[in-house]
Parts: sequence; C-alpha cells; structure tokens
Amino acid sequence: MRGRTLVTFDVDGTLIRSCGPDANRLHLEAFERAFREVFGLQTGIHVVDHQGGTDPLLLLKVLEHHGADTADFMEWLPAAQAAMCAHVAEGGAFGIEILPGVASLLEALQERTDVVFGLVTGNLQPIGWRKMEILGVLQHFPEPRMGGFGSDYCSGDTANMTADRGELIRIARRRADEVYEDIGAHVHVGDTPFDLGAAKMAGARALGVATGKYSVGELEAHLGEGEVLPDLCNLSRVLSAFGLGNNTLYD
Repeated sequence: MRGRTLVTFDVDGTLIRSCGPDANRLHLEAFERAFREVFGLQTGIHVVDHQGGTDPLLLLKVLEHHGADTADFMEWLPAAQAAMCAHVAEGGAFGIEILPGVASLLEALQERTDVVFGLVTGNLQPIGWRKMEILGVLQHFPEPRMGGFGSDYCSGDTANMTADRGELIRIARRRADEVYEDIGAHVHVGDTPFDLGAAKMAGARALGVATGKYSVGELEAHLGEGEVLPDLCNLSRVLSAFGLGNNTLYD
C-alpha cells in the first residue's frame, strides 16, 4: 500500500492574495490592535520587512524596531495573539480574494482518498481558517482540520524566519500522523523562498508557485527537491507535482 500523500498549503500569496483599497486590512488592523492594547504602541507591521514572517515573529520584530528587548515580551505573546484573534472574529473588511484555480483544486482534492491536505501558515490558527471561511473554501478541507500555524510555535529568533516555518511543517506532519496511520509523502506548497527552504528543513517535498512576489526563476534558484509552477490553475499538472495520478483511490 502506497499510503496517502499529505499536502500542506501556505496561505497568503499561495491560496489567496490581498486586493483592493482595503488590501489585507483586517489582518493588518489586528496587529495594530495587539500593539495598542497589549504593548501600548501606536504602530503596525508596515514599519518592518514582514515578508516570510510568522505572526508571532512579526509582533516581536516590530517591538525590536521600537527598541524593545523582545526576550522581555515573549510572555506577552499569548495576550497579543488573543487580541489579534478577537479583532478578526469581530469582522470587517478583509481585503483578500482567492487565487485562480485554488477553489477547483481544493474541490478536486476533497473528492480523493489518496490525499490529506491542510494549511501551514504564519497566520495564527483562527485567522488562517477564518480567511478560508470568508472566501468560501473552508468546507473543502477534510475533518479534522489540521496544519501548522504561527500560534503553534515561536522561537523568538526574528533573524531566521525560515526556521520557524520549518517547525510548523513538522507540526503539521505530526498532527497528520496522529490521525492517519498511512501518510507517506509530504508536499508543501508555497510562494516564497522561505516556504521552499522550510520544506527542505522539514523533510518535505516543495512545490513553489509564482503567485506572489517571486517569479518562477527566482523560486527555482532557491529550490531543493521539488518543482515550481506559475500558478495552481492547471489541475492535472498540479496533481502530477503532488505525485498523484488520475485515479482517486490509492493502492
């Protein structure tokens, strides 16, 4: 028996993108609320380079920008994360949209018995799933919904974003193994070199997609084992990249 393939998806830039005048507004406002209510700062993640960061590391990176010793604030991260999640739960303008091909891909994966899939994202878990819900694709993810999220782990090392993402991929794999006894290959899908590097660190095969800031060539330059596609629109090509055939059953 070959076993099921585990596929984990990054969220921002891979499954969804920011759009319109309110681009990613609710998530950005959630950070601002956390800084205001927990740390007494009127600031946001716009003051730092936030590419590739997990939500907890970005909280710390902004505090560093304002001269704080982040070691003193690690214990405050749960309160800051709670403030962020409360803000998103209250609703507002999300400023996001699903990327082309994603809904069809998730629907196709939902019909298969040879694959298990979830999220690996720097988003806090409630925020990541809320984005899937608001965009109408949450129901495609198998129960129990699983993955690795920014709220699951924070090393405190703001200089090495890739390492935390690698740990999130490992967490997702462990969770899948706890539910399914027959997980075989693991493919992680992402749009940045951070995602590709994290996949390599965690022993997963990488599938890069040039749907964010980086081109196919730029992603290929950072690729270990795996490949890069321009997007997730060509279903048969994506399934092939996952190592899945046309048969929905596994043997």
